[in-house]
Amino acid sequence: MEDLLDQVVVELHRARSCLSDPLVFTQAAVIGSILFVFLLGLYNYFLHPIAHIKGPFLAAVTPISLIRALRDIHNPGPDNHHYTKRGTSEDLILRFVFGANNILLVDEGEDHKRLRGALQPAFTAKAMRDQQDITHYHVQKTVERLLEAAMDPSQTISLTKELNKLVWGNVGNLAFGEPATLEQLENHEKAKDLHAQIAPILEFFQYLNGNPILGRAARGLVGISRKVFGLSGNILGKDQLRRHIASQQGQKNFLTAILGAKESSGLSFDEIHSNMLLLLMGGYDSSAASLSAIFYHLLREPQQYKRLQSELHHAYSSVNDITCNSLLSQPMLNACINESLRLVPPFNGHGSHRVTTSGTMIDGVWVPAGTLISADFYSLHRDPSCWAFPDEYRPERWLKEHQGPGTPFENDVKTAWRPFSLGPRVCVGREMALQSIRLAVSKIVYTFDMTLANRDFVWDRDAGSHYMWHDFDIAVTLAKA
Repeated sequence: MEDLLDQVVVELHRARSCLSDPLVFTQAAVIGSILFVFLLGLYNYFLHPIAHIKGPFLAAVTPISLIRALRDIHNPGPDNHHYTKRGTSEDLILRFVFGANNILLVDEGEDHKRLRGALQPAFTAKAMRDQQDITHYHVQKTVERLLEAAMDPSQTISLTKELNKLVWGNVGNLAFGEPATLEQLENHEKAKDLHAQIAPILEFFQYLNGNPILGRAARGLVGISRKVFGLSGNILGKDQLRRHIASQQGQKNFLTAILGAKESSGLSFDEIHSNMLLLLMGGYDSSAASLSAIFYHLLREPQQYKRLQSELHHAYSSVNDITCNSLLSQPMLNACINESLRLVPPFNGHGSHRVTTSGTMIDGVWVPAGTLISADFYSLHRDPSCWAFPDEYRPERWLKEHQGPGTPFENDVKTAWRPFSLGPRVCVGREMALQSIRLAVSKIVYTFDMTLANRDFVWDRDAGSHYMWHDFDIAVTLAKA
């Protein structure tokens, strides 16, 4: 027995001396990591509580899920199904940016109802009518800049940058009664770039949430990182918000609507700041990305661009006759917008994350407590069981004459179209966003003939997405129509 113990001690000393060699230690760490991942994959695939829910192999054995693979039914990964937001990647990302509670950060319930009630007055039918002149102004300014560029038909311009300026100025004006500055836009774009870099880390952190120690450490690190990077202060500082509040007398905008509901909703200053930041950033990102995607798809299919332009020229004798209300009845315009929102939903990837707080039945499948659940809108919008030609840009699927029996699109499940989410989480500003998008698309298409300059850019392949779209730039040449 003593000989055996002596031998064990000798082997342990030998192992320690080997591990003191950096090369050996690195090799051991790599081999150990590979072995750990292999054993974890076996556990996830065969022994995990939701191993019976089959999906793509990669998603079933690892926390990794590729967006194209997610189109398979159920799209589960280990622990990857949701009912409270806390600790999800969506929650961590939002807390990294905002800090205080806003309508996206809180769980459904009284707190969410309170915050939604405070924002709702900013998006009533009357509020939308009051804001139309502001949107007309910013669209017209963009058309004027593009007319200058069109004087040289050989010049290539970034349509994305022009659309970004349009949306940023418009959203800032709708929110505060004055356009947001280009410096703020630059800070926001830097924040988006940083978000794209750290989003994979935050997505990994959500898998630590089940461990009480590691989960708390991950959330603490997010809080510290937010203070270090100071994202929100670079886009809308609290002192800047106080100045906006002090200058609101006689104005009608998002901020005055929210301030009017402050007493009844019990909003704190930090909550007002967080929600105004959300309206500014979320309103910009969703509309700006959607506009670029709409023109990308129209210009990839020039016959669709011409068809839309013809509809608009037939409906309006002058670009100045175009109004927000009349655009509601332009079928091809709304079909082109809807189809692009289907292919490129404004907020992509794992949306509406939740964690089950107790065991629950979902579509006949038992899901245990603590399981991460998410609805992937990109995958839903391209599900072959819901859509004919799911990966193709077919705006005609939204036209009445193409929806009856015997048409290719008769079995399309239009209720699966959820670019602005659904239920209590549906985007509170969706109608305002669509109103601005319709006006911008119609006036630009009416006024210009365009050609896509960077046809080698493919959105599905080249644009990135971690909750928000990034790394896209639609370059065009244009001439006056």
